[in-house]
Amino acid sequence: MDLTFFPLTLEAIDQAAAESLCLFVGKDERPLTGLAGLVDWRLLARLSRLLRAGQITGDTGEAVLTSPGARLGFRKMFLFGIGAADQSEHELQLRVSESLRKLSQAGVRDTALQLPARLSPEAGVRTLLDEMQGSGRAVVFAPEPQRMVAALSKMARGQARIEQRTVKVASPQPAAGSAPEPPIAPPVESRPAPPQPGDRKTAVPPPQRYVPMPAKQNVFKKKK
Repeated sequence: MDLTFFPLTLEAIDQAAAESLCLFVGKDERPLTGLAGLVDWRLLARLSRLLRAGQITGDTGEAVLTSPGARLGFRKMFLFGIGAADQSEHELQLRVSESLRKLSQAGVRDTALQLPARLSPEAGVRTLLDEMQGSGRAVVFAPEPQRMVAALSKMARGQARIEQRTVKVASPQPAAGSAPEPPIAPPVESRPAPPQPGDRKTAVPPPQRYVPMPAKQNVFKKKK
């Protein structure tokens, strides 16, 4: 298993390479924060519009598949609802585990994600190790990647060898007199910025809710 850790910045998101992007959305998380907030900012508040339209709710068990569009370097974007903020860490860990299993059922082996902020690094790393075994690869964003690396080192002791890499992306220094780019998405009520002349005008397909395929029946079994 290959775990790569990135700082939680727009520059790191642009440099990360993964097939799919996985976002965890809370039922009462408004506006979006963390990785979901940065993605919403980059997508001109498209996730906020989906929230207003009720296409994303953040309810427990929700699974939505949509295209990230031309502004992000990922092919697919999964959004998983993790419920209300007053649940215990154990309940939250179960929600994350369920979401990662759905990714596996969808055939995803290469994903980028941020574990929910209310989940401790130890619990988050344990969940990743339990649900993403084998030759899977995960790009993990975190405000403090070194804490995730420390938790992984503790978990890896006495277990099979785990390939781990820490990637640090230096943020460019802002020009004198200019304000830094906001770290989170704008509020839901804010209007998206107008498209730039160089932007690609690619139609984004509507989001699709993921439903696991039913078990296949044996069509060759003889009837009695």
